Amino acid sequence: MNAIDIHVHHPWTDPQERPDYEIGRTKALARQSGIDMVLLLTGGGGVSPEELRHRNDCTLRLIEEDAAFFLGAMYLSPNHDPAFIREEASRCAEAGMVAVKQGTELNARDERIGPIAEAAADLDIPILFHAWHKTVEKFAEESDGSDIAHLARRHPGTRFIMAHLTGVGRRGVQDVEDLPNVWVDTCGGWYAAEMVEYAVRHMGAERVLYGSDYPGRDYAAQIGRVLGANVPEEDRQNILWRNAAALLKLDSQLP
Repeated sequence: MNAIDIHVHHPWTDPQERPDYEIGRTKALARQSGIDMVLLLTGGGGVSPEELRHRNDCTLRLIEEDAAFFLGAMYLSPNHDPAFIREEASRCAEAGMVAVKQGTELNARDERIGPIAEAAADLDIPILFHAWHKTVEKFAEESDGSDIAHLARRHPGTRFIMAHLTGVGRRGVQDVEDLPNVWVDTCGGWYAAEMVEYAVRHMGAERVLYGSDYPGRDYAAQIGRVLGANVPEEDRQNILWRNAAALLKLDSQLP
């Protein structure tokens, strides 16, 4: 089985304190579940530009050590100066990062996201953006599917991955189904019957990507929702690795 996991968090944020056990476990469990490559995500909300560089550097170090397995997504803070955003985006992309991560630092409707969306478009890399539909315990700036749709319409030249299919649910799929510059990853919470099938019917199998949200969720359980989905085998292969390979421009690295 070939698979690219588009949504894996890694714990290394301080260059002086490397959590080797957790990093090793991240890799071992992925390979145990038949995953060939993972896109590493870090966070950077509320940190200084210097701290943000350190966090992105930690991701870059992991890519350098095993470029055949680790892919990297840079974090860019919408609260930093636009000039720094452009500089850091270019630096990380030139060093090999293939995506941008956005979390709950600012809602996707906030215009301060604009410089990040523009930088991603200029570099031709996608933005994986946290999204979740909630009625309670919502983070102050958390985005849902309608917020992602609003951002994608403002920036039609930027490609977005709406994170957490199970978190945004059918409502989230409906929010973005008419937007060709938005993909969705399959993670988010535990199992919801026929969610993968619903996304395939409404968005097309070419816009659905396998993601686990490890270590918050288990690789094996999350890949099971794709392996067990009632979709044609061609669609399953698209979801597991072909779509991610095309979106991240990995043609020369395909398994």
